[in-house]
Amino acid sequence: MSLIIPLFMGLMMWALALGAAPELPFQENYLATIGVAISSLAIFIFPAPYLFRWNWEAKYYGSFLFPFATGLVLGVCPMLCITLYGALPLIWPATVLLLEIIAITWWSWRIVELYKGIFKSKHLFYSIYVEKEDAIYYYLQVDKAVVENTICFRISPSSIYFIPPMLLAFSILPFALSVSKFVGVPFTHIIMAIIGAPLNLLFVGICTKCWLVFYHYPKKIKKKTGKRVYVDMSSLPEKCEMPNL
Repeated sequence: MSLIIPLFMGLMMWALALGAAPELPFQENYLATIGVAISSLAIFIFPAPYLFRWNWEAKYYGSFLFPFATGLVLGVCPMLCITLYGALPLIWPATVLLLEIIAITWWSWRIVELYKGIFKSKHLFYSIYVEKEDAIYYYLQVDKAVVENTICFRISPSSIYFIPPMLLAFSILPFALSVSKFVGVPFTHIIMAIIGAPLNLLFVGICTKCWLVFYHYPKKIKKKTGKRVYVDMSSLPEKCEMPNL
């Protein structure tokens, strides 16, 4: 089901790119071709879990969450359309795009640093990754409790990140035609670029955590113990006491 997301996002990217530059031939509209490529790839790999009988191993479980990264299309693609196809001086949208990239990088970095600190602690390590005779089990609910309740860290942006973009979007609604003409792209692109800014943090947060807990650290664990890492979505084992920092 998660592969429906990149399929939909690819088609949306294609539609946004064509809407911003309808006169541009498809083969010259790079954003549109990338969108079609994303959708095509989603269709191509859709049967993989069934053909290769994927199980609850971390690398397979992570593959069902990674497609959420394509949600970045909601905010990044409209901004790219404004930058590449709009009527504004290039320096203006390029500066905004650069600021968004910096924000995304910062949000990802803080999550990397969070888990770097967690996995330096043996107590935290054995709380989240529990070793059994046959394998290592990643306890998703323990991870969630450690991050949200013990450390009080938010991987997804709070509502305060959404309020300013929403206010800005609503404030320019009465001037939709004028703003669209000034920017040089359809008004939907402008609204999506504004509201999509905090959504970028949400999706990059999911993607970063997914890479860390389902790929990066399981690879280190397998190298050290020789055991594969599997995902337990719901258990809170009795022997795994919640850490107190």
